Amino acid sequence: MPTHLRVHATLLLALSTASQTSACPCASHNLNATSTPNHALFTETLETDFTQPNPSLTWNSTQDLAWQAQTYNVTPAASRGPYGKTAELRNVVLNSQGQGLELWVRSQNQVLEGSMLSIAEVAAARTDVLYGSFRVGMKTTRMNGTCGAFFFYHDDSQEIDVEILSRQQTNGNNTVNLVLQSPASQSAGFNAAGTPGFIPYNLAFDPTTSFHEYRYDWLPGRVDMFADGVWLHSFYDGISDSPGAIHLIHSSNGDAGWSGGPPVEDAVLMGRLEVQHKAVV
Repeated sequence: MPTHLRVHATLLLALSTASQTSACPCASHNLNATSTPNHALFTETLETDFTQPNPSLTWNSTQDLAWQAQTYNVTPAASRGPYGKTAELRNVVLNSQGQGLELWVRSQNQVLEGSMLSIAEVAAARTDVLYGSFRVGMKTTRMNGTCGAFFFYHDDSQEIDVEILSRQQTNGNNTVNLVLQSPASQSAGFNAAGTPGFIPYNLAFDPTTSFHEYRYDWLPGRVDMFADGVWLHSFYDGISDSPGAIHLIHSSNGDAGWSGGPPVEDAVLMGRLEVQHKAVV
């Protein structure tokens, strides 16, 4: 087996990471029935709880910790919108009532020098995640003008995204966008719309009113998408076969065709995060 981390990841109340060879503190986990082509067996896990003050989320990029709040700048040109993005540590907050993470996008009244919007992102410190079942519990914002995304990233042509745009959560049109960034989307100017890797799906619930689980199972040659345990769609083309990291982001670049915004008030995405990383055997 390659030495990359192959995981079962459940982002619901905590986040975690583990190597293939670490001791297993739990029983093995079967993904789907053994008679199905999308069956996998995961055997290892290590958990990190984000519902209370926790040193495994760091604000200073300590390399040996599991999850890191991100700091970076993306210019308006690079972000492909009228605004750029500045990820700031102040925007990643542990909720005072123990509900998990708060990821804040700051309002149009707080645009930074150079037309930069202040956003929030956390990412796994490890970048060798290869295949697994990944889940996040999210309560997204009602404030128009942001994008909440839970995604795997190797590079701009190998990415698996679950994205919720607050501007689409109106009049019962509660949309989640299931996206594969692939060589096809790269050829289209990094626009997955119109490629086989873009599916807008109308949810049966309002994602802004309570926490819901969003999940993708990534196995060789396929990605299966779910919401609250209900299958939504499967992708078979343009599937990444390279390792990368898991990210949770709340952002805006002012693009009227995507995130919209910036929001007129500070907007928060709530994440209840529990990741179990387990090796595939």
